[in-house]
Amino acid sequence: MLILDECSSFLRQASQNLPRTAMLAQILRKSPNASVKQTFLVSVRKFHFTSHLFDYKKWADLSTKDKQTFINGYVDMYKEKHPCSHSNTMHRMLVGEMEEYGDTPYVFGILYNEIRSISQNESVDNVRGKDALGDPDFEKLLSK
Repeated sequence: MLILDECSSFLRQASQNLPRTAMLAQILRKSPNASVKQTFLVSVRKFHFTSHLFDYKKWADLSTKDKQTFINGYVDMYKEKHPCSHSNTMHRMLVGEMEEYGDTPYVFGILYNEIRSISQNESVDNVRGKDALGDPDFEKLLSK
C-alpha cells in the first residue's frame, strides 16, 4: 500500500510539472523502507509523463468555425497529397454549402478524432506514419 501511496503522490506532483529530481527526493525522504525505495526507483525510470497527450481538443469541443477550418484544411491537404483519389470529389460535395448553412459534416469529425487518436498513439486501426490518416502532416490541422 505504501508503494501505491507514493506512486499516486508522484503522479499528482508530475501533473504540477515539478522537476523530476525534486519529486524523487521528496518521495524517497518519506519512504522508511530501503527496498521500497529501490523498487520505486526502478518503476520511476519506466514512467513517462507527456503533456502533449491532452493538448488536442476533441471534435465535440470545437466551435463551428474551428470545425470548418479543419475541414477546409483537411480537404485541401488530402487533395494535395492524393490528387488522383476519388475521395476528393466526395470531399468537395460534402463541403459544398457548409459555410453558407453554418454546417459541418460529421464524417469529418470521425476523421478528426481518428487523426487525434493516432497522434496520441491511442488508435487501434491506424498507425502514425502509415496510410493516409497516419500522415503526420494531418496532425498539424488539429486544434489545441
